[in-house]
Amino acid sequence: MWNNTFGHKKQMEQLKRALNENKVPHAYLFSGVEGIGKRRVAIGLAQSLNCLSVKNVPCEKCEACIKIEKGIHPDCHFIQPDGKTIKIEILRNLKQKIYLHPLEGKSKVVVIDKPEAITEAGANALLKLLEEPPSQTHFILISSQPLRLLPTIRSRCQKLEFSPLDEEEISAFLVKQGVVEAEAKQKAKYSGGSLSVAIHFDATLLEETRQKMEGLQSTPSALAIFELSDKWNKDEEHLPQIINILHHLWRQKWMTAQNEVDGAKLEHQWMVLQQASRGLEANANKQLLLENLLFTLTR
Repeated sequence: MWNNTFGHKKQMEQLKRALNENKVPHAYLFSGVEGIGKRRVAIGLAQSLNCLSVKNVPCEKCEACIKIEKGIHPDCHFIQPDGKTIKIEILRNLKQKIYLHPLEGKSKVVVIDKPEAITEAGANALLKLLEEPPSQTHFILISSQPLRLLPTIRSRCQKLEFSPLDEEEISAFLVKQGVVEAEAKQKAKYSGGSLSVAIHFDATLLEETRQKMEGLQSTPSALAIFELSDKWNKDEEHLPQIINILHHLWRQKWMTAQNEVDGAKLEHQWMVLQQASRGLEANANKQLLLENLLFTLTR
C-alpha cells in the first residue's frame, strides 16, 4: 500500500504490525513538520484497512484502493480547512455518516488534515467522537502543530511522530525527477527535511532573505526590523521556508566562527531560532515572535 511513499520506513513497519495483529487503534495522531509525507502514509493506512483485492491482483489496483487514492470512497472521509478553519458543521455532517455501517469497505476511515484549525465548538464535537468512537471506524489526525490541539484530543490518539526527511534522500529523489544535482542539493539543504518545501524551494527567496539580514546587521534599525517582521508575518506561504533559510544561514555562521566569543554569540542566536520555530508551531503571536527574533539576530 505504501509503494509510492517516500521515507518513514520505521513508521510504516509499526503500522504494518498493527494491521497484521489486528490492533489498529481507533485514532492516530500523525505529527511532524509540514510536507514530509504524513498524508501519503495516512492514505496508505486507509487503503490497507479497506483493501478488497483478490488473488493475483495488486492491492493498488483494487477498486477500493483506487477510490481511496482519488478521495471518492464512500467510507473514507478526508477533512481539511475551508479557508483557515474547520467549522463545526463539517463535524456534524461527518457524524451523520460515520455512525452508519460501512457502505463498500471493511472499515470507515476519517483523515483530518490540520486538525489544529478546527474551531473551538468543532474541537469539542471531535472530542465526543473520539470518546465514543463508532464501531469499525478509525480516525487519523495529521498535524504539524500538535500542541495546538486540545490535550484531551491528543490523549485519545495514539501518537506516531514523523521525523524530517534526510537531505541525501531528498536530493536523490529530486535528481530522479530530473532536477540538476547541484540544484537538488541546494533545495534539500534549505528544505528543513520537508520534501514539499524542497520541491517548491525558491532560490530568489534565499538570496532575498540573505540580503535583508546582511542589511539589518550592517545598519541595525528598529523601524526596518518592525517592517520586515510585519512583511514576514503576513507571508504565511513562505514563512516556514524563511525560517528554514535562517536556520541554515546561522548554522553556517556558527560552524565557521572565527573565535570563541563569536561562536558563543552565534550559538545563542541559533538557540533563539530553534525556540522561534517551536513558538510558531505552538501558534504564538507571530508578529511579536518575529520582532524579538530579528532584534536578537541583529545584535
